[in-house]
Amino acid sequence: MTPQSRFRRGVLHRLAAAGLLLALMAGLEGCSVNPATGQQSFTAFMSPADEQRVGKQQDPLIREQLGGRYDHGPLGDYVTRVGEALAAHAELPDLNFTFTVLNTPDVNAFALPGGYIYVTRGLVALADSEAQLAGVLAHEIGHVTARHAAQRYSWASIAQFGELLLRSSDLKGLGDAFGIGGQLFLSGYSREQEFEADTLGIRYLAKAGYDPRGVPQFLAKLREHAKLEAARSGTGQDPDQFQLLGTHPRTIDRVDRAMEAARVAPDQGGRVGTEAYLRRIDGILHGPDPAKGEIRGTTFIKHVDGYRFSIPEGARMRLVNDRLLIQGPGPAQATVDTAPITVGLAPDRYISGVWAARTPLSGLEPLTINGLPAATAAVDIRTDKGTASLRLIAARLRADRVVRFAILMPHPAPASVSVALRRMTYSLETFSPGAPGTLAAPRLAVHRVQPGETAASLARRLPDRPDREREFRVLNGLGPAEEPSAGTLVKLISG
Repeated sequence: MTPQSRFRRGVLHRLAAAGLLLALMAGLEGCSVNPATGQQSFTAFMSPADEQRVGKQQDPLIREQLGGRYDHGPLGDYVTRVGEALAAHAELPDLNFTFTVLNTPDVNAFALPGGYIYVTRGLVALADSEAQLAGVLAHEIGHVTARHAAQRYSWASIAQFGELLLRSSDLKGLGDAFGIGGQLFLSGYSREQEFEADTLGIRYLAKAGYDPRGVPQFLAKLREHAKLEAARSGTGQDPDQFQLLGTHPRTIDRVDRAMEAARVAPDQGGRVGTEAYLRRIDGILHGPDPAKGEIRGTTFIKHVDGYRFSIPEGARMRLVNDRLLIQGPGPAQATVDTAPITVGLAPDRYISGVWAARTPLSGLEPLTINGLPAATAAVDIRTDKGTASLRLIAARLRADRVVRFAILMPHPAPASVSVALRRMTYSLETFSPGAPGTLAAPRLAVHRVQPGETAASLARRLPDRPDREREFRVLNGLGPAEEPSAGTLVKLISG
């Protein structure tokens, strides 16, 4: 076959494939009109039954990965009651919504298909009123009723199908075109979908009798919190990429437009529920759960597993669920966690046969770290910036538990960095573990402001750090020069 013939054949194949794709989409175009939005919705590749199935499958995984359900007295039941009052006005009367508070200090909220709604205890602690919490829940309900996850899944499926048709000479591997990962449901929505969720959420808020001004109030507070977190991180990260703002990029102007679209007047009034809400969250954990680990200066302490170690000077660390993330020194990065190990299995066999099974390892050898049986190995990794080395270290804490260090460094690593990280792992030491319920933990403490008390004086009752007055103001929604009024309730942090 001549080059010209191959070219014509390729063009004809692509035209035929494009025609097949357009025909397929035309056949699916008359999909359905969404009762919530009144608009046609392309959800051909995910039915309502599929949404419920996916949500039910993913729900236990989400709980496991994001700290589990947070139980603080009747808090979970309270959040469910608020959510159900909103869902009663949604356009999916046969859908049973599930509301969960997750045990993580991150400020976040999201929804899975099928009506699974999540808020973190960090978000619950930041909100000031039931109306603010309701605004968050209503927005997530809006994503569910608008079937945004089904839309995104369907468009992603058709895009992958089209790409396969346009670049393949046959339909081999067609089944892989629909192998879309679960992360699709947790990544950010489009601006149009966010605006739609805002509009629906404000509609549900108003119908449930809540003051819609809670939405822009909480959004303004969320931005101040993100700025504080960005300043504390010391990385120069854009505040809009922190937690909830990263997946729900919303502005107060857009919320105002959503109120107009929902035909809800901002000053129409409604339930706020400040005091009742603050009483409900009095005593909840604030910051990382000490059962998951405590950061004290440059030392990390895991009370439940009974170990501690110190990171190098210049490095930073933060807890994400049950894993410690370390940045530095220099370009190095590390994660630290614990895992079960079969009783009697040597740490080197654990690395090669369990943790890094079927991975080409080099330098696998047993070690002893401060009397603990341990082992180490390395894995070479190719990145877009060159070759890197992943150093794996596992140390047995007790018969059935290991602590694991995974340290990523460029290759070759500066000698000073290698030495600092080696000292970090050799600073590991154990102590008698404590039961989770006996561990001291910072908690929110609701306080009624007394005459003469100021933001500065009340901030001194927060943990001692340079920005604690700013933290007090953010926690309580106070501006830079605003003072709390005597007789009102404010949030402090005890412990």
